Amino acid sequence: MTEYEIQEKLDIKLTFLIGFAFFCTSISWSLYNQQVPISLLAYISSIAIVGLIMGLDNLVGVIVQPIMGNVSDNTRTKWGRRMPYIMIGIPVSAIFFALIAFETSLFSLLFFMFCFIIAMSFYRSQTVALMPDFIQPQHRSKANSIINMMSAISLVAASLISLFLVDLSLQLAYITVSIIMIIGLIVLILTVKEKNAYSYQLLLMAEASGAEKIVEMKEKVGLKASFKDVLEEDDKSTITMLFAIFFISVGWAALNALLTPYGVIILGLTRGQAGGLMLYGAIAFLVSAFPLAVLAEKYGRRLFIKIGLMIFSVSLILGFFIRDILLVSILILFIGIAYACIIVNTIVIIWGLAPSEKKIGTYTGMYYLFTFSAEIFGPGLVGLITDLTGWEYFFLNGAIFLIIALILMFFVKREEAELTEAEKLAKKKAIQEI
Repeated sequence: MTEYEIQEKLDIKLTFLIGFAFFCTSISWSLYNQQVPISLLAYISSIAIVGLIMGLDNLVGVIVQPIMGNVSDNTRTKWGRRMPYIMIGIPVSAIFFALIAFETSLFSLLFFMFCFIIAMSFYRSQTVALMPDFIQPQHRSKANSIINMMSAISLVAASLISLFLVDLSLQLAYITVSIIMIIGLIVLILTVKEKNAYSYQLLLMAEASGAEKIVEMKEKVGLKASFKDVLEEDDKSTITMLFAIFFISVGWAALNALLTPYGVIILGLTRGQAGGLMLYGAIAFLVSAFPLAVLAEKYGRRLFIKIGLMIFSVSLILGFFIRDILLVSILILFIGIAYACIIVNTIVIIWGLAPSEKKIGTYTGMYYLFTFSAEIFGPGLVGLITDLTGWEYFFLNGAIFLIIALILMFFVKREEAELTEAEKLAKKKAIQEI
């Protein structure tokens, strides 16, 4: 029996190494969210327009990433089917990322931003697919937690770069992140051999033997049909949960995209200091995410989402009254814990509410439809309200959406569909295979 046919234990070292692909992606996006809004505000006075531009990457991603994911599925090279795109995408995106800091006009800024977004979309779906290509279904939940840790570490790293390098030299900060991306790619190339991935080997074996691609025969349930089913459910928990997720994502996306200019304009921080405001939140998220997930599994995911939304909302409301940097940093630390309470549980509840294993994929699709929609329009929406009220009300404007989400959570009456033990096992297997 070959190593790609069975994995008795999760290869933690390999999973961390695969996580470098996510790290390379996340560290650039983190600094992008921290510093690009300030650059845009030098040319654009409307916070709403800046917010909409900051959501552009998600809009482009929704269009380009599925196409590139499909292309890579049908790619066969000595490097594998994902790595060729990662090997091209990371250096190109690193170049355009560094160039953002050298903009001299609104046109050049938008051009470099757009090229960076396209380059990132060229390989982002492949980084997502790399982990399940190597890790078999029974270990993917644990592997995914490691990948999320790598993303959180990248936010910490980007915040530190903002704090220590941006005020010294904005160009140096961007170049440093670009160099880190290249180093991460080198580590990935030297340590992760996609040709040894179990799923890739099985695919090559099937094709070499002349067999057609093996496709498990499952009833396909369309997104439109599933959405209709959700609307027709007597218990409205699923649709209510999806809208709660939308409002949560609006608040979180707006905070990520517009916190740095708030720090500069209202708190009087330098650009670098304001970019580093998320440091304490990132560390708090990194430390608390796993234990909170364990506690939520024991005491109830809805409860922990409500607790997280309460902490998040109260922190933003208090932030409206506070201008002391230390106190604001403490509030952001609590926001990091609050977001960990929320995000580790939302998609799990959506999976739990799916009425059968056949609908796991489409319920996951609906989850991402609501989150991506919020991430595309959320910064612009909160930005529009902030245009009307002024920067002083930014925290309160974000809190509005989280309070709406909290209210909606009280109308989510369950977090699991009523199923037999056999149906629960089938659903668990379907979730592992996502």
